[in-house]
Amino acid sequence: MADKSGISQKAHNDLVLSFLAVRRAIGGLGFFLPLTLLAYGLFRGDLLPSISSAYYTPMREVFVGTLMAQAVFLWSYEGFRPDAGDWITDKGTARVAAVAIALVALAPTNPDEKAPEDASEPLCTLLQCLLDRGNADWSSLVHLVSAAVFFGALAVYCLVLFTKGAVDGAEKQASNRIYRVCGWIIIISIGLVGVLFATGLDDSLKGLRPVFWLETIATFAFATSWMVKGDAMQPLVRGVAALR
Repeated sequence: MADKSGISQKAHNDLVLSFLAVRRAIGGLGFFLPLTLLAYGLFRGDLLPSISSAYYTPMREVFVGTLMAQAVFLWSYEGFRPDAGDWITDKGTARVAAVAIALVALAPTNPDEKAPEDASEPLCTLLQCLLDRGNADWSSLVHLVSAAVFFGALAVYCLVLFTKGAVDGAEKQASNRIYRVCGWIIIISIGLVGVLFATGLDDSLKGLRPVFWLETIATFAFATSWMVKGDAMQPLVRGVAALR
């Protein structure tokens, strides 16, 4: 009996460690991409107009590879078993985010809209070729909608899924505060990107690279929330808890 109990406990511990590893991987990739593109921009002496414009630069493989890795980790994320009647679930939201971020990578924006002056022009991706037959620009639309869905799903994690459960101590309360702040930062940042595109201010302010910075802020916010959920930012959680 003791043996069976030990085996059960080990299986439980392995499962918890697996959950934490996946959460940390998703969060780590969220920090990695914008930081790498920021370093590239500083090296070349000019930041990219947006994170997505990396597709038409020598950073293309880093951009696509990171997004596809995020898609794989999100697709494999099971999360907690939903309660009866729940229609917003860890697994379902992760699958939506996984498909969305994969489409962001596979259906790049139009290079004429997003690429910097020294951009390379590779052959279109298979999906981009299929979508843009006949001089259509469906690829850019799919890219933008998929990016919005991806960030929307991550905001749902911050505001709904990560905050579930009983508040059984100061650290859980602090974690919930961090999740909510991250969720609203994602919503506000991506909302402002939408305003910039809708009003044409992205062109007027392109020297300031507002889209790149807003996307970076939103990405840092989602990365922070996943790292906190993966128990990788305990000093931050304890610091917020101490502010009570």
